[in-house]
Amino acid sequence: MPRAAAIAPSGATAGEKKMNSRQVLLNSACALMTERSTIDISLSEIAKHSGLNSALIKYYFGDKQGMLLALVEDILAQSMVRLDQLVDMKMSAADKIRLHVQAIITIYFRYPFINRLFHYLFADPESGKVVATRISKPLARTQRILLEEGIATGEFKAIDPMMFFFIILGACDHIFMGQHIMRIAFDVDKIDDDIRRLYTKTLLELILNGLLRKENG
Repeated sequence: MPRAAAIAPSGATAGEKKMNSRQVLLNSACALMTERSTIDISLSEIAKHSGLNSALIKYYFGDKQGMLLALVEDILAQSMVRLDQLVDMKMSAADKIRLHVQAIITIYFRYPFINRLFHYLFADPESGKVVATRISKPLARTQRILLEEGIATGEFKAIDPMMFFFIILGACDHIFMGQHIMRIAFDVDKIDDDIRRLYTKTLLELILNGLLRKENG
């Protein structure tokens, strides 16, 4: 689990006090956004939650935009490392795609604010460029390698990697962006673990039914 997941509901824990102040601030921002299911939190609220001086936010991150960007990178740090590990795993390309999609949905589920944070950062050209370079580009590269591997082994039909990237990310993101639709149209109050599992299973069936050659289905 990413470092930012090690959070307490409020206030800095004894363990957090042993961390460096930068990590404590990131953990506090993550905790507040998770509790409130919003990215609309102030620097003073983050400082109060962490028990640290708000001047440290400027010292470490420059401004709130810099802090939000650092938070995304902190949450995804281990996941980015695992991209290379996924490529090297001794399993079929289809199984690698399964693990990949499961991991993306799990991140959205664990951090209910992360989709809004991505959209917010991409709205700013400078922040969006950083996210695209450090996160989207490596993600797209891994997906391309997995698709090429599956095509080479005869598992997959030929598919455009760019189209695949947006289909996967859009599908993983949209259910979490559309929770208000779920409440009104389907009388479902929130996405719990059962819904996460069902959505993951359904999405993987749709993806792989379209991706696998019939003899490998």
